[in-house]
Amino acid sequence: MPIHYHKRVTIIPKLLHLNLSPHGWSVSVGPRKAHMTWNRHGRRTTTVRLPGGFSWRRHGGRH
Repeated sequence: MPIHYHKRVTIIPKLLHLNLSPHGWSVSVGPRKAHMTWNRHGRRTTTVRLPGGFSWRRHGGRH
């Protein structure tokens, strides 16, 4: 079982977060149930959490 480290730093409560890990950093905008994330390479991910433990995620390139 590998061990992972992830730290989420809140910049503006429920809106803007800085995510830190050994692999790099990313910025998330929006609440946890529906948010967009940009990683250090400019790749965007849109995530929407659905009822019942499901989620929808879409990855995009640099825009």
